[in-house]
Amino acid sequence: MNTIAADRRAERTYSTTQRADRLEARAGALLSDCRRAFHAFGELDELAENLRILSLNAELAAGRAGDKGRAVRALTQYTRELVNRLAQIQGEMNGLRTQTYALSSNILLGLLRLHLFERAADLVNDGSHPPSAMRNVNRAFAETMTAMVDTLDSMAVAVEDLARRAHGVEEVVSQSDSIATNIAIEAAAAGVHEKEFRTVSDTMRRYVDDLRKMIDEASECVRRAFEKAESLRRIGLDSLLGISHHQLTR
Repeated sequence: MNTIAADRRAERTYSTTQRADRLEARAGALLSDCRRAFHAFGELDELAENLRILSLNAELAAGRAGDKGRAVRALTQYTRELVNRLAQIQGEMNGLRTQTYALSSNILLGLLRLHLFERAADLVNDGSHPPSAMRNVNRAFAETMTAMVDTLDSMAVAVEDLARRAHGVEEVVSQSDSIATNIAIEAAAAGVHEKEFRTVSDTMRRYVDDLRKMIDEASECVRRAFEKAESLRRIGLDSLLGISHHQLTR
């Protein structure tokens, strides 16, 4: 009898502890990737402001150039639209950061509860407790895991939203690069104003390079975070299926 109880306890400890440990390890890595992604975008506000100021200075230069600055003036107006887009993305990211950190707290709390239920299962599965005790623990474990899966679903959606915002910044980078190229082309035909326009183009390219480095770092973090979020969700679902099977076969 003691051998059977010990075998059951070992089986239960292996299955639930392994799942919770796997969840905990991947959750920590997921939250780390999310933090790195948000940190990578930390200077987005400053770069957007730099672009805005540059567009204003470029518009003044275009005004001084008269007809030769007409195309540059149009390009600077388009630049300000891109700056507004960056500001919108930054605001959306701030909301996502708050949401992601709240979900992270829920995940960590859920993991703590799962570990507590694992300990409870180990205690009641010693052969001296009635079967109803283990059923109660299983039920509580399943309810907590269900809530965890729901939270992980929300986290996966938040990471998808973050990926879309990162793609939005990437589009702004591409369009800003095109604007810098066109201003450089206009500079070649601007006569005495060539130096001013070329300075604008070179400065914009420098900001574009900074944005590109930012998006490269952030996109890699977002990609890893998305993979981990999907993996976490699958582990949670597999755990729920395992609990259901365990309850049916008891």
